[in-house]
Amino acid sequence: MSRPWRKRLRSAVGYLLLLAVVVTAVDLWRNRDMPTALAVLGPLATLEGETINLAELSREQPVLIYVWASWCGVCRFISPMVDLVGDPVLSITIASGPDARVAGYMAHHGYDFAVVNDGHNQLARRLGIKATPTLMVASKGELEYATTGFTTLPGMYLRLWLAKIRS
Repeated sequence: MSRPWRKRLRSAVGYLLLLAVVVTAVDLWRNRDMPTALAVLGPLATLEGETINLAELSREQPVLIYVWASWCGVCRFISPMVDLVGDPVLSITIASGPDARVAGYMAHHGYDFAVVNDGHNQLARRLGIKATPTLMVASKGELEYATTGFTTLPGMYLRLWLAKIRS
């Protein structure tokens, strides 16, 4: 490896580490008001009419919680990746219209993940959500990891894996 490439590689690694620190700090700051206990949500009804107790579901295995909106530009990139994660994923859509409209959006895009329609942002307020998309991992009845904005599929899998090995 020639010297200019070593210098560029060292700079790139330094910038990536700096970016990781900044992203982590921003996530911690944004999520400072987020509750840790899932009990604040109570039972949730999906568009399919299924009742889900997220606290109980997360005791069996970590659950990816995806808070999104149909009008969110970044969500258009994140939703297909969330769909690839598979079960267990629970999504909460905020301010996206009535159930029929959200169901039509899901069908149009071919998404299979479970959706709770939070038309009046009550769940989002209880969770302290201030921006979409927000991804969280619930494990053992508590919220463990949260990030807002763009994330990657490997980042989603990593957060689920970290929650699994911690339990």
